[in-house]
Amino acid sequence: MVSSIYNRFRRITSSQLYFPEIDGIRFLAISLVILFHSHGYFAEKSLLLYSDNDKHSGLLNLIMQNGDRGVELFFVLSGFILCLPFAQQFINNGKKILLAKYYLRRVTRLEPPYIIAMTLIFVLQLANHVRPLSVLLPSWLASLIYSHNLIYHHAPLLTVVAWSLEIEIQFYLLAPFLFRLLKLKPAVRRSLIIAATLLLICLQSVYHPPFRSIYSYAQYFFIGILLADFYVSNSASRLFNHKSIVLVAILLLTAICLWPVKDISADSIGYLFVQLTFPFIIGLFYYIVLKNDIVKKIFSYKFVPVIGGMCYSIYLLHYTIISIFGRFTMSFHLTSYYLPNLLLQIVLLGIPVLLASSVFYYYIERPFMSSKWTDLLMKKNK
Repeated sequence: MVSSIYNRFRRITSSQLYFPEIDGIRFLAISLVILFHSHGYFAEKSLLLYSDNDKHSGLLNLIMQNGDRGVELFFVLSGFILCLPFAQQFINNGKKILLAKYYLRRVTRLEPPYIIAMTLIFVLQLANHVRPLSVLLPSWLASLIYSHNLIYHHAPLLTVVAWSLEIEIQFYLLAPFLFRLLKLKPAVRRSLIIAATLLLICLQSVYHPPFRSIYSYAQYFFIGILLADFYVSNSASRLFNHKSIVLVAILLLTAICLWPVKDISADSIGYLFVQLTFPFIIGLFYYIVLKNDIVKKIFSYKFVPVIGGMCYSIYLLHYTIISIFGRFTMSFHLTSYYLPNLLLQIVLLGIPVLLASSVFYYYIERPFMSSKWTDLLMKKNK
């Protein structure tokens, strides 16, 4: 029965190759995002007066506050996943990737669930009179064409998390042209990617545009491309598969959760150092997950990759679900202390998030994962 459920919910891949550890990474990223928004909702909406405060929660509270960096984890992973077949083509003389099929795959895989989710949220907000139609309709239309950040210079009104999906789309459009760097010799292409990453971060410290775009996050996609290069080239595989590397993975994961990426109060040199190193910390951690058998097994454990495989559905819906159910769960409390009540809310909000997202994933998103109907579209066009 367990294996049947596992197979029913397991992610469908276009290449028919499945790497559970990659979905394990997705599990980590989406968990951080959910913790971040659950914590933020609780901190804003809870009306109770506690005998202590959030500062007494220490490390756990800090991890939750830093949970929004799960988005950057997704950006690196997107760069890696999209680059992988191109890396096979350019580095290992693998199957040639047709650009028409690449773009069609992106549209047919991501657009239907996105449009359905955004329309559902649009209708729910209209029905609950969250905002008037004159405000929601333009916002909905701007989100459907992934341009809300560019047009309004703020996060989408329907669900704040959609801002990152707009940046993902910008990368999808540019990606095949960036991947051509992999045609160069290893030392040259890797030097160029690293140099571009560092230069871009330095530029970001000088110029901040009034809206979010790929300019502010491209370094994470670059690291994903670099990761695909090293993965396909199978660089230093024996070294990274050593048992002692597990300790390195633990240290890197700790740094990912606690690195003061948002601490702009720090001195400029220290802050710039954090910004310069953070994408590389993520990339190195991912490479260990992909190459170390022990860490790989942890990230492939039982239903961890299954939940990770549903991350797109969870990401689309979780903020709205937290907002809906949080109105009722906030009345429940265990003690007069902050942390036990925070943990209670995370559990109470996490259950409907997982259940509703599972239904959406199974009936809406997962059918579009299959490349069969993409292939049919290609044949009809021909």
